[in-house]
Amino acid sequence: MGSAKIKILIVEDEKTNIDVLVGLLANNYKTVVAKNGEQALKRAVSDPAPDIILLDVMMPGMDGFEVCRRLKKSEQTSDIPVIFITGMDSPADETRGLQLGAVDFIRKPFNPDVVLARIQTHLAVEQQKRHLLELNNLKNSFLGMAAHDLRNPLNAIHGLSDMMVNIDLSENERQEFTTTIHNVSNQMLKLISDLLDVTVIESGQFELNLQPVDLTELIEDRLTLLSITAAQTDVTIRKELEHGVTTVMDPERMAQVVDNIIGNALKFTPPNSTITVRTGQKDSRIFFQVQDQGVGIPEKELDKLFIAFQKLSTRPTGNQRSTGLGLAIVKKIVDAHKGVVDVTSVAGKGATFTVYLSKTAYESQSVVDEHIVLDRNLRLLVIDDDYALRLLYGKAFGKGGFDIVGEAENGKEGLAHYLTLKPDVTLLDIEMPVMDGIKTLKSIMESDKSACVIMLTSVDQAEVWDECHDAGASHYLRKDTPYPELQNKVLEAWKYHQLNSQ
Repeated sequence: MGSAKIKILIVEDEKTNIDVLVGLLANNYKTVVAKNGEQALKRAVSDPAPDIILLDVMMPGMDGFEVCRRLKKSEQTSDIPVIFITGMDSPADETRGLQLGAVDFIRKPFNPDVVLARIQTHLAVEQQKRHLLELNNLKNSFLGMAAHDLRNPLNAIHGLSDMMVNIDLSENERQEFTTTIHNVSNQMLKLISDLLDVTVIESGQFELNLQPVDLTELIEDRLTLLSITAAQTDVTIRKELEHGVTTVMDPERMAQVVDNIIGNALKFTPPNSTITVRTGQKDSRIFFQVQDQGVGIPEKELDKLFIAFQKLSTRPTGNQRSTGLGLAIVKKIVDAHKGVVDVTSVAGKGATFTVYLSKTAYESQSVVDEHIVLDRNLRLLVIDDDYALRLLYGKAFGKGGFDIVGEAENGKEGLAHYLTLKPDVTLLDIEMPVMDGIKTLKSIMESDKSACVIMLTSVDQAEVWDECHDAGASHYLRKDTPYPELQNKVLEAWKYHQLNSQ
């Protein structure tokens, strides 16, 4: 739950108190104000709903206690934490508020440190509750899948083995039973392995063993094994592999990604068809792509592909069993590598899965890599309509080898700043009012072909990044990049830009 996304509803009828609370919270949270109980109830059911409500006790008309009672009675708002704000110091009132479902009280006049501490504490508690609920739902899904998907193969193994022990069978029958038991046990092993993988990933114990790896060599090794499966299903695997496609990754985890994506293509591709496996590199990224001639994926189901336990309408061509976990694991592993999985498909005409990974080394958590040495501070211009993000970058780059020379909240203003300031690096948001990031980027590059512009993005989309690169961008930066990594990413992009500009 990033603070830039957290929404706080302030219910208060006194302007002075509203100004104090908004001034205190607006830099870190999205604040919404209601001046009476009726407004509060309406704004509590808005979309998105507030993450926490600060509720004044004494208000004209409907008081805070009644507002709290109605909030907790409604299924839509009952789970939203309510903190009463009050000038009273009455144990009876405090008891009443807690009995109605409030989680805490904040006293007037406000102590800024206390207000922030109470809010942060209850937001952390709420986040933990949500995480525990997700884990509980995941556990229930595991148990349900295990009960359903393991019972049938176990029954088959038990029944076939019982017949082998107690009945005289021909050699052909014995061989058929043995082969079936072997295949069914492999299905069970795959299911249990997937369940354990998802459990480890979701529990937060997922770690990567990072090392330099040639992605093409890794894929060729996996294809040696997967080609056996392909031959059994009369599917041809065509290789279009570029050598020297190297980056830092966890080879075992990335092998899982390769196996799942190619294995998925084999499941859904009919006999006498072709699967094409490609590797290559483009700009600051390398990619691995699998294109099949299978049944394809309906457009309305594409957003379900990477969610665990989802069952889609398409069925494997050979009636193989599917756990619904493979692509969920793929997404988790690629995300952990700071990569992107892209899918395009037309129902009945096949699907194409592409995994993009950064070509640069996976950055350490140190603030500045030792091998990057600057003889002066880098001058940065930040262009983004999100005030909270500009504030964050101002703090993150305000020292340690950087100077923020300017900031702008839209592309038009940002372009004017660029032409005046001529910064070393420009951090440019893609979606902005007045003039969006793509148009701003093109205008900057028209005025200065040597400009180093790093695009800011909330969601990795291959086609958007390709458009940015074609327009002249040097790199892109995820907005959710943790603070310790921000400086490294910009320094690496700057270094890369300098090397390619010489």
